[in-house]
Amino acid sequence: MIWLLDLDNTLVDRAAAFGAWASDAVAQVGGTADDLAAIVAADEGGHGSKEALARVIVDRLGWPDDVPAAIERFRAGILAGIRPYDGVLRSLEVLRAAGHRVAVVTNGASAQQRGKIARCGIEPHVDAIVVSGEEGVAKPDPRLVEVALDRLGASDVDRRDVWMIGDAAHADVAVGRAAGTRTGWVSHGRAWQGGDRPDVVAPATREVIALAASPRSRGAVG
Repeated sequence: MIWLLDLDNTLVDRAAAFGAWASDAVAQVGGTADDLAAIVAADEGGHGSKEALARVIVDRLGWPDDVPAAIERFRAGILAGIRPYDGVLRSLEVLRAAGHRVAVVTNGASAQQRGKIARCGIEPHVDAIVVSGEEGVAKPDPRLVEVALDRLGASDVDRRDVWMIGDAAHADVAVGRAAGTRTGWVSHGRAWQGGDRPDVVAPATREVIALAASPRSRGAVG
């Protein structure tokens, strides 16, 4: 079996890291709850424009009008607070011990995503890492899945033996469907609103992996 896993809010808790940084940044300048809410909303769970987010931060917190510098500040804050979800690295090791191949497939800038992976000690637990910023193509473009499968030496594998798992319907589930793989959605308690449901849905990554790895899921066609 081949496992392709998103990084942010799938293997690592980016939402908590950004939220903690934003709360501290607002408190440092005596900002308000409305300022914090505006900054968190502009982040769009990590999927929004970094330039637009930086503009909101500059306006709300009175920072110097230097968008690139603001982006570097909040990226550094995320890196300082990033942590893997409890038990998720163990789940990856269990998969690999069973002979499965595992890759991280993430959208984002190379330095930032590689920094998260290094800080959280993920690389020793996977067989390949694919970062959109290094490949010139991003999820939901299925070419990123093809890059990952090639790195794993699995370009010709039956796509029913491949799982794409992540928290973002528009990127992770969509890229899996476009590439013909099975899909697992990490809901974090949200309701699915994207039409046909993914093959597996659960609140946490470990639960999605466990369900997808079960004999029942392996025997079904997604």
